[in-house]
Amino acid sequence: MWEMQVQRHAPIREQVAAILRQAIVDMRLKPGQLLIERELCELTSASRPSVREALRQLQAEGLVESVNGRGTIVSVVTPGQARQVYEVRANLEGLAARLFTQYASDEQREALRTVMAALSESVSREDEPAAIMAVKNRFYDVLFEGSRNEVLQQLVQSLHRRVTQLRARTLASAGRPAQSAAEIKAIVDAIEARDADMADLAARRHVLAAAAVILGSGTESIADTTA
Repeated sequence: MWEMQVQRHAPIREQVAAILRQAIVDMRLKPGQLLIERELCELTSASRPSVREALRQLQAEGLVESVNGRGTIVSVVTPGQARQVYEVRANLEGLAARLFTQYASDEQREALRTVMAALSESVSREDEPAAIMAVKNRFYDVLFEGSRNEVLQQLVQSLHRRVTQLRARTLASAGRPAQSAAEIKAIVDAIEARDADMADLAARRHVLAAAAVILGSGTESIADTTA
């Protein structure tokens, strides 16, 4: 059983929402899975009203959905929704890489190199996808912070949960972790060379490759946005 107990220092509904949100992102609660209030109450030690409020919050975020006759389930990302997420992600990550190249401090550049090394080590050890994803999330934290654009960071935060849910699926594909690490290294290499155009392009190519894992070869519309 995974840890889901709430702590008594924040509104319970927010704690429950945070716990369930992370469980969805980590794929411990899987797409299409029925969420039974009684079980969630037992797992979180929270009241049924708090669980219901948390589920309403997650529904507003698009992470769960209400299905007539069934109840509340973890949302299933359709191919069309995935395509839309990747289209937006490609442009945001490309812009972030460009801005990082232009504005990041020496400390932030060093932090990016450090996370890149950690990612390479994690992939070489053949860590579990969840562990690799955690390192990748740190990479993106550094990248977007170094972009020094608060509006961009806010947009990314709103998209992050859907992106992470899809990223968990791509990293579970055979050979994808090593390929992903190589693509991210290309981003870092371009940043190190102070080539903003190449950093932008490398970041977009990385997203396109991830999209191909989920969507197959039908990524033409995304390719148009990452040219």
